[in-house]
Amino acid sequence: MLNKKIKFIVIIFSLFISGCSIEQFFKPLDSQLTTTKLLAKDPTDPKFNQYLAEKGYTEAQLPFTQWGIDELTLCALYFHTSLDVAKQQIVLSYLAIETAGFKNNASIDGTFARSSLENGDISPWSYGLSINIPIETTKKRAAQIEKAEKNTEIAYMNAAETAWQLRNKIATDYIAYHQHLAEVQLLNEEIALQDYMVSMLEKRVNIGIASKTELTNANLLALKAKYILSIKEGQLNLIKAQLAADVGLSREKFALINIKPLSIENTLTQQTLLLDTPLESKILQEQALLNRIDIRRSMARYAAAEAEIKLKVAQQTPDIVLSPGYLFEFGDRIWSLGFTSLLNMLHKNKTLLEEAKQLREIEGAQFENLQAEVIAMISQAHTRYLAAKKVTEQAKVELSQQVEQEQKMQIQFDAGLIGKLDLSRYSNSTIIARQQLIASQFALLEIANQIEDVMQKPLYSEFTMPTLTSRRQNDDE
Repeated sequence: MLNKKIKFIVIIFSLFISGCSIEQFFKPLDSQLTTTKLLAKDPTDPKFNQYLAEKGYTEAQLPFTQWGIDELTLCALYFHTSLDVAKQQIVLSYLAIETAGFKNNASIDGTFARSSLENGDISPWSYGLSINIPIETTKKRAAQIEKAEKNTEIAYMNAAETAWQLRNKIATDYIAYHQHLAEVQLLNEEIALQDYMVSMLEKRVNIGIASKTELTNANLLALKAKYILSIKEGQLNLIKAQLAADVGLSREKFALINIKPLSIENTLTQQTLLLDTPLESKILQEQALLNRIDIRRSMARYAAAEAEIKLKVAQQTPDIVLSPGYLFEFGDRIWSLGFTSLLNMLHKNKTLLEEAKQLREIEGAQFENLQAEVIAMISQAHTRYLAAKKVTEQAKVELSQQVEQEQKMQIQFDAGLIGKLDLSRYSNSTIIARQQLIASQFALLEIANQIEDVMQKPLYSEFTMPTLTSRRQNDDE
């Protein structure tokens, strides 16, 4: 009899200590392995081309021969580590949905005792077993699941916002890259012309028909242009490094990419069609209010607050636990049926419910405030655009006048009325006017990029930001 009871105790105890070994859950970080993985990311990777094919690109389009903002964005969505973090958050949110749907498991209570038989017990042994069966009285799990699902929507919005931030950073650096390319080209033209003017002045000084002061000033202008060029070239290299980081590649792997040229005139023409028309501007504002990720996320947060209220209402009614059991107590055999519940039927905790309602009101107020901020941002950005457009138009007028003046000087030079040095001075002024126009045009592009960021939607591109899959197995990949 004693052996049977000991076996009974061992079986019950083993139920609590059985399970998987804890060691299998350990996963230490390997910094060397992580570094190798980061440096191995390659835009020529066949898996990346497979990813692009899944996004609708044909074999004829792959691999990319030139990389613009859209192509660089796809590269970032595949390689950048910040999006990996967002995807893991999505996986966690799906696990939260599963957890919210779990039913409360039944539990087992066991007792074991031995008596000294001094009270005349039939048997010295007492042992019993009871099962606790929880019964849900209201739809608490349904409310928990609904809240977890809304939080999953929020996780998707966070991932989408991360993806958009990557694209906006790429667009910003892409514009800056081409601006510096254009500025470097014009500076090289300016330096070549100034070096030519310096050499001519040196010859004139040597024969006594020009002053050394004039030569010194020309040398200073040439040195200044060369200094600015060295700064611009350094900044250009830095921007290329930033673009590499934007798309999640090392500088060595990014060097394999051929960046697409930017046709600034065509881009500004498309921009004018969108931003100079009042109707189109109104449509852009409406699209921003509908498309912005933070607005959609705010709506999801409001829905999550609604689900929290449902949960608090459901929790006002306590669950019940039934506890059937059997007890062998010192020779007597006893069965029992008990139940357990919280005594809050008459004294419901209304404070928690009011707190949930207040959180919902806060989310609603934040949603309205966010919409007002978006309207203000669109209006301010559009005002800056109109002001920058006037500056660009004025720069075009000044360049046109300067080109016309240079052409007149060319006619005089051809007629032998002025020398090559005088004509070169007008040519240098034309280069400066072109530099001013380029600066104003790229400023216009930057403001349009800011408007695009407010809208969180490409302005003049058919590119659509890919949506993350809702299947957890793909999120795990």
